[in-house]
Amino acid sequence: MAKERINRLKEPRKPFKLVLIQFLKKLTYLFIFLLFAGLIYVIDSSNLFEPKISWEVDGSLTTETAQYVRLIEPLLNNKYLIDLSQLKEKIEQSPWVAKVEVSRLFWNKIRIAVLKHDIAMRWGSEGYISNQGVLFQPNFSIDSDAPIAVVSKDQIEQFYVDYINYQSILDPLSINKFERSHIDQLILEPNVKVILGYQQQGERLQVFIKAYDKLKGSSKIRKRGIFDMRYPKGFALSYSQQ
Repeated sequence: MAKERINRLKEPRKPFKLVLIQFLKKLTYLFIFLLFAGLIYVIDSSNLFEPKISWEVDGSLTTETAQYVRLIEPLLNNKYLIDLSQLKEKIEQSPWVAKVEVSRLFWNKIRIAVLKHDIAMRWGSEGYISNQGVLFQPNFSIDSDAPIAVVSKDQIEQFYVDYINYQSILDPLSINKFERSHIDQLILEPNVKVILGYQQQGERLQVFIKAYDKLKGSSKIRKRGIFDMRYPKGFALSYSQQ
C-alpha cells in the first residue's frame, strides 16, 4: 500500500530588507542599553554625586574639621543613601560638641553646623562644665584658667545656676573656686575665702560685699582674708596661714 504523502505549504521567505530592518532595530536597542549602562558607570565612577559637606563651627565656615570627618566617614560609603540623622548622632558623640544641626541643601550638598562646648568651669581634673551648665569629659584636657568647681556629679546643674547667681552678685570680683560639700565656700581673686554655709547664701554675699568694700584696702585681707558669713548678725574675719 502506498504511503500517503502530506503536502505542506512552504513558508514564504522574509524579504531581505525586512530582516535587515529587524536586525538594525535589535542592534539599536542593544546600543541604547550599552550607552545607558556606560553612562551610569561613568556617573557612578565620577565625583558628580559625591556628598559635598559645608561645615560651620561656632557660627563660622571652616575647613578644619578632621575630627568630625573621621566620625562620619563610614556613613558616607553609600553616596546615594546618606541618613542625616545618623550624621548628627555620630558627630554628637564627640565630647567637645554641644549641639549639631544637619540639613540637606541639595541632593548631594549637606550643611553641618557644630556648636562646641564653651568652658565655663573646670570640674577638678576630670572634665569641664560648659556655659550651658553641662558636664563634658573629653579624652584630652586643655589649659584653662576657668574657675574650679568642686561638686558631686549629680549636683552640677543646680550648682552651675548658683555659680552664675553668685558671680552676678559679686561682680566685678571674680570667683576662682567654688566648692560645694555640706556648705558653700568661695575663693575670690586674688585669694579671699568666703564661707557661705548651706542657706541664705545670696543675702550673706550681700553682707560680704559691704564689708569687703570697707576692708579691701588692706593687702592682708585681699591676699589672706577668710570671711565666715554664717553668723546671723555679721561675720567672722580670720586669715589663712599662707
